[in-house]
Amino acid sequence: MLFEPKMQLVWVNGPIGRLTDFLERCCLDQGTVHPARALDNMNPAAGYAAPETSGKWSALVARLEADVGEDSLPLTHPCEEFSPRQRQLLEELEHQLAESDADLKLLNDQLILCRTGSEQFRQFSGLEVPVDQLEQCRFVQVRFGCMPQRGLEMLQRDYSKDCLLFLPCGQNEQGCWGVCLTPMVEAARMDGVLAELRFEPVHLPGAAGTPAQIVENLDRNIRLLEAEKAAALDHRAALWLQAKPWAAPLYALACQRARVEELRRCAAVRGERFFYCVWLRQPDLAAFEAACRGLGQLDLLPDRVLARRAWEQETARSEGK
Repeated sequence: MLFEPKMQLVWVNGPIGRLTDFLERCCLDQGTVHPARALDNMNPAAGYAAPETSGKWSALVARLEADVGEDSLPLTHPCEEFSPRQRQLLEELEHQLAESDADLKLLNDQLILCRTGSEQFRQFSGLEVPVDQLEQCRFVQVRFGCMPQRGLEMLQRDYSKDCLLFLPCGQNEQGCWGVCLTPMVEAARMDGVLAELRFEPVHLPGAAGTPAQIVENLDRNIRLLEAEKAAALDHRAALWLQAKPWAAPLYALACQRARVEELRRCAAVRGERFFYCVWLRQPDLAAFEAACRGLGQLDLLPDRVLARRAWEQETARSEGK
């Protein structure tokens, strides 16, 4: 039977100015070093507190990932530093992407309006009278909508002598789509009748021509807008293709610094000293101690040896907090 190596808790403390160096050189290997929250093992009343963390690198990672969208930046080695030139390039790229996103949003909004209008007018394609002329009637109330089959039967049976004319234009599983016409003087009473018939009115956007002509025009606009949207997406992809050579190393640097920010939250500070604790497998302990000694000014205190099961229980309890 094979047994997992035992885990050992190691405490490290040193000058607060060496905390970032310690995290970058000794704690970034997530497969070997498992940080634990130091404050969980300390008494805040004794003056221990969490270190300050700006979160700027995490914010930069989020911005880059939001900008790249469904695309992805290739894995590469991080650059040495976030230079002024890279900062300028990033600002220019974000400005161009913001303009591209604004154009795409406008195109999407227009597409939604055209597609919605096309679906609505398509229900009334059997009407041969121009919609704009119907809506200009002064003495007749015009209502576009859908009436269920039961309501249509009630209309023909019980209200055939009323001043209510229903012009059917099309039919589907929802019912019969059409136009209700009634004199203005009878409009209030007929609205009650229509409610009884379960007539559901719809508000059509302003347009000129018959429903069939309007649908044809809207479908033509949809094809043009889809072509413009495809061109806008190609332009956005081209922006990222040009930016990848310098953006990928910057993204790798930002991810690395964001990981350091995350690790920094596990530390505790008191005065000018930091305190940190990590779980290590016993075979990895020597390499970790050597890395810490290479930095200098750090003190190490190995704590108790626990089996993996106990370590996993403590880790789960810390994560639950």
